[in-house]
Amino acid sequence: MGIKLSELGEGSRILLQIRNKEKYVELGAVLRKHVKNNIALITLDRVTPQKLIFDNVQIDMEYSKDGDVPFIWRGVKVVAYQTAYLLQVFSDGVKHNRRDYFRVGISKVARLGMIDDGPRQAMIRDLSLSGFSISDRKKELKLNIGDEISVFWEDIGHNLNLRGRVVRIEDHEDVRIFGLEICNLCKDLSSYVNMKQRQNNK
Repeated sequence: MGIKLSELGEGSRILLQIRNKEKYVELGAVLRKHVKNNIALITLDRVTPQKLIFDNVQIDMEYSKDGDVPFIWRGVKVVAYQTAYLLQVFSDGVKHNRRDYFRVGISKVARLGMIDDGPRQAMIRDLSLSGFSISDRKKELKLNIGDEISVFWEDIGHNLNLRGRVVRIEDHEDVRIFGLEICNLCKDLSSYVNMKQRQNNK
């Protein structure tokens, strides 16, 4: 069963998945106002001195509510408009299981940002182009669904700086696992995932 763009409430968070032949990035945004049934005014999470131009790229738009399986709109169009951007869709959104993205095991300690109190490090368990998970064996991280954190680590010549939003929390007897969706652009991400995949397959 599909969902229309006009069914999304104003203020809803969305995710733009942007790709060309060389790169794949994700960019968070907020739906500010419906202009037509298939057109909405959005603002991007990323503030840039100049307007971004979305030419020669393929853009999909994803929307998820309360950690449910997200809906995805394929082949959307985004253009700059005044102080924001216009998003146009050409079909209804369909359910999209993000677990289709290939995940690679990482097992690296990363520094944490955006946390007022608590630990400053966490173990990155695995990573894909769309998200990552962290493990907290001492159960010290005070995170809830929707919270955002930043993680930083270096590995095999790559500097990773990711901002993630918590979409899943799993409590086990000896560990608490947080699943996060990536909310920012990271130029090293695609190269790092590919290299880790090759490394893990050796």
